[in-house]
Amino acid sequence: MITYDMPLKFFFVFIIFFLTSCENFKRFGQEKYTCAQNKLSIYQIDIIKTNSVEKAYMITDQGEVSLQVNISNKDEILLTNGNLSININKQMNEVSVSDENKIHFLKCKNETFNM
Repeated sequence: MITYDMPLKFFFVFIIFFLTSCENFKRFGQEKYTCAQNKLSIYQIDIIKTNSVEKAYMITDQGEVSLQVNISNKDEILLTNGNLSININKQMNEVSVSDENKIHFLKCKNETFNM
């Protein structure tokens, strides 16, 4: 007697495996932080990731400013430009900016896009 439980179980295991391993097939990712009005006039921070390139920039009153990616992992992102340092804590969704000897906390909304 043939039961249909075995093929159905195999199908569900396959679907779960496929959904959990999709991160490895990601070709492009973008994290966008849209910030509320602040003293530094930082309106948006973008981090773009591909298989071979990771770059970042921010939009300010002076236009688009390139940022260097120093640290980027699942917990935090550290970006720099000259004496400006931007630390993004992904777990707490906090954005802090160090400018010389001052620290500013920005209120930013996070959007993530993956392909």
